[in-house]
Amino acid sequence: MNAAKAIRSLALSSLALVATASCGEVDSKSDCLDSFKCDIPDGPAENLCVERRLDAFNENQYAYQPDGVRWSCADVAGVSGTDRGQEYCEYFAMVQLPTDAPVDPPIVLGRNLGEDYTFGTTEERLELTFDELLALEADESAIVGQCIFTSWNSDIEGPVAACADPQEDRCPTVFGLPVDEEIFRMKFEVNSADAAQVLVEDCMDGEPTTGDFAVANDPLHDDFFRSCMLNDKLNKTAFRKSDTTMCSAAVRLSECGCSPVDPETLEIAEFISPFNRMGFALGTWSNPFDLPAGCNYLDDGEGSDTLVRCDLSAAEVIRGAYDLKGLCMQKYGDNVVVHVSLPPAESLSCDPSTSSSPYADTCSDTPWVLEPKTVADRY
Repeated sequence: MNAAKAIRSLALSSLALVATASCGEVDSKSDCLDSFKCDIPDGPAENLCVERRLDAFNENQYAYQPDGVRWSCADVAGVSGTDRGQEYCEYFAMVQLPTDAPVDPPIVLGRNLGEDYTFGTTEERLELTFDELLALEADESAIVGQCIFTSWNSDIEGPVAACADPQEDRCPTVFGLPVDEEIFRMKFEVNSADAAQVLVEDCMDGEPTTGDFAVANDPLHDDFFRSCMLNDKLNKTAFRKSDTTMCSAAVRLSECGCSPVDPETLEIAEFISPFNRMGFALGTWSNPFDLPAGCNYLDDGEGSDTLVRCDLSAAEVIRGAYDLKGLCMQKYGDNVVVHVSLPPAESLSCDPSTSSSPYADTCSDTPWVLEPKTVADRY
């Protein structure tokens, strides 16, 4: 049995553990809060890495491209409640009810309020009166809600360029609410330019555990699995698509002896997540400059493609009123995709002979483009 089959076997044996891991596994609610595991997947890192590997190598949503890596805004199964928004992409809903006056501000639902889940969110449930329900039912096709997806890094200050000068009247709005950092910028500390830089640096400098070469089907021979386990050791975030995908690309850059051709003009971590860009661009799986049907960019004046609004009809608002944030993820989250640019291949020099990694002899010309192959598959 090769390593790929071994990993698939591990996946099957661990699905029950991953699916049932929850806050209920700790002794009390206070223990859960102390452990920071209330609303995120728990369980052995090996199991979580198997799940993230399946995501990364989904043939229709492949994570690795010659010019960068990508993942969807949707949180993975097991992330819920106030922890939602784990993938360098936070999301919430806004509703303007037909009974509201045009000057009334929209209702903002499920927006994160602080640097982690302990700060909570705005109200997640939309409470509808009888009259409001009747008004919505009068035209169920009317667009009365918007799902907002934002990758505006939590450590990048506003205002956006389009809103810098109110006299220019260029600031985009949603239901009359102008784009500003209080509402539209991500809040979680982990969703920041600095956090992404540190992640890349730590994974490039880290030392992944080597598999046993006497055991051909050792899962650690797999490039993704080995990197994911390193990320768990460094950050305890094996459940995040974003961290495991970026870390695996960074590990392979290191294992394959890659460095800037001109270190004076290129620093890899800073190129990936610079402080002079609002955040990672949002697009689709088929096109990094396009969006799913029903979605549009909010023009920030810089073309950063970090702010997206997606339509919700009156019928959808009625149906999903108990958790419109969840409806936003369900309807759009899998197809609003975070795109992370890596340095151009010509700006990097990769010399596996300079690497001490036992996996240096498996490097391709673009080693950051991981393949679902293992050492056992290659020999």
